[in-house]
Amino acid sequence: MKQIEKILTGINYLITNTVELDLEIKVGYARVSSREQAVNSHALDQQIQRLKDSGAYLIIVDVQTGKKDNRPGLIKLMQLVKENQIAEVIITRLDRLGRSVPLIRKNILVFQETGINLRVLDQLIDLKTAQGMFMINLLASLAEMEVDQLSERVKHGKQHRRNQHAVCECVPFGYKAEKLRYQLDQTPFLCLLLERPNNYADMYHEEDIDKLPGLRSAQLARDCIDIFFKTKGVSRACREICNKYGIQHTHSKKNGNDKIFHWSPQGLRRWLTNPVLRGHTVYNKRIKTSTGQRKNVDPKDWQIIYDTHPNDRLISDEEATEIENILEFNSSRCGAFLYNYDSSKPDGYGEFAYQRGLVYCAECNCKCITKTYGGKIRYHYYACRHASQGCKNRKATRKDAIEKALISHLLQQSFVLQARALHTNSPSPELPTKSSKLTKLEARLAKLEEIPDFDPELEALKQKTLREIQEEINPFSTNAIDTKTVEEIIQAGNNLFIWYTLTHDDKVAIYSRLVEKITVRNGYVESIILNTSR
Repeated sequence: MKQIEKILTGINYLITNTVELDLEIKVGYARVSSREQAVNSHALDQQIQRLKDSGAYLIIVDVQTGKKDNRPGLIKLMQLVKENQIAEVIITRLDRLGRSVPLIRKNILVFQETGINLRVLDQLIDLKTAQGMFMINLLASLAEMEVDQLSERVKHGKQHRRNQHAVCECVPFGYKAEKLRYQLDQTPFLCLLLERPNNYADMYHEEDIDKLPGLRSAQLARDCIDIFFKTKGVSRACREICNKYGIQHTHSKKNGNDKIFHWSPQGLRRWLTNPVLRGHTVYNKRIKTSTGQRKNVDPKDWQIIYDTHPNDRLISDEEATEIENILEFNSSRCGAFLYNYDSSKPDGYGEFAYQRGLVYCAECNCKCITKTYGGKIRYHYYACRHASQGCKNRKATRKDAIEKALISHLLQQSFVLQARALHTNSPSPELPTKSSKLTKLEARLAKLEEIPDFDPELEALKQKTLREIQEEINPFSTNAIDTKTVEEIIQAGNNLFIWYTLTHDDKVAIYSRLVEKITVRNGYVESIILNTSR
């Protein structure tokens, strides 16, 4: 029996009788499809009691769908059968073994080869007769048909909801389902100890949740988005969120219905790129394979219904584009010195983060690697990765020298483009359409200007709004870059001051669009290739 208990390590089982364990061991197998059935109904308890009354000394339990053949308890049970360590297996119904004909037949074949008896309480099946085998095949087919019919009903129900453009079963964090539509969840969700009111004890019996202090789910969701924009990375954002809100590791589900505030880098990435946050409804994000496993669908194959809840957006179109650019940049340029770890500086990226993946050796055409030398004053370089393996490009190139050469080249190209435009008498490019954010800021400033009274707080709000407008109309702002071609961006940078005042984050956003490749040789920049085709 100790050997059997060793095999069963890691799964759910219980011993019902210890008197006759050294005799013929009868094992019961119980299964329910979901955790809700195991906890909120008596289905599992009824199975266990019936198996116990039928003489089972040991009962193995699974809480998984019968379509899967990788159930931990079933695997251990069939291992005991193959090793002839038990005398009989007892189940309440045949579909407890599985709900597909091939799976049931495969397991029945193991019972026949080992000579171990399988007792099915409800169907009175005997494996040793032809009639018993016929009944097994018939019942297995009926069980499989029942699953197929259930799947068809579920598919019809989901298609009906899609035709109505209704919300999906899983609602993203920050939202709730209201009348078949997504709506920002304004339910109080979390209150930091620093923000706790002095009379918090008096609110213990408050029934109106709207009167409770703290952040709403939608506010918390928006704060997570702002933290991502600040940190410029999903892993860094997760750490920042955990530190800010005191979150510890939790074994929460992978969907948003559990109302547990917890992020993993992969989960945060999926959430940030969910079209629901942009005001759309999306279907077909995941499909089920023939084995019952869920598989993610390529985003280009998603079925998106646009603007189903435009007034309940967490992310604007401009912010969605910026998120995609950040994720794409990080995925292709991971490594040291990518991020800024100095909390006194506002940038999320490091000083020369934009150069990662752009610098190549002019001799062997391989990507260069980053190196750092020096003591108190440290200098950062790019060097050929094959310098010690025969490449003649032995001398490293300083990163600040690469930046100076790049700015000089872009300034020169700006003058060339302007001269070409004057020479060809080409019309000046049309002004880009105002972004929704700029329109809202201008409307806000106009309303503030209409207020005749003087108030220091009002004046401060005016100045803040004016600064936001200036940032929005900046030719190198994120929104302006997205509406311009590479040549238009270069032409706008017609003085050194613009290039040298860029922040580290601005450099990542701008240079990654402008530059395709930089080649270096023996400490100098040899060539700069721009993405003029974009």
